[in-house]
Amino acid sequence: CSDGGLAVALAEMAMAGGIGAELNTPDGAHAIPYLFGEDQARYVITATPDEAGDILAEAMEAGVPAITLGVTGGTTLVFRGAPPVPVADLRRAHESWFPEYMKSGR
Repeated sequence: CSDGGLAVALAEMAMAGGIGAELNTPDGAHAIPYLFGEDQARYVITATPDEAGDILAEAMEAGVPAITLGVTGGTTLVFRGAPPVPVADLRRAHESWFPEYMKSGR
């Protein structure tokens, strides 16, 4: 996770794969720092449920903190407490803003 933190990384992954996701923010976590914090050395990977169990076990064995963030699927990106955002809308906004900005003559 780099510029924009976890939320932006998930949005980029959803747009690249054309697959939505539902993120479960951990209890007690403050949403803004958790979702948008640009902490160092954070990674997001996707895996099947079976693979996820193996990955978490290996991470624990190696002393690497790892958690399950949520599930992938569908056509929307969902963060707890926020309305779902269609992946198609994310892609449209992402791909159109610069051409529209250039047309505006700003």
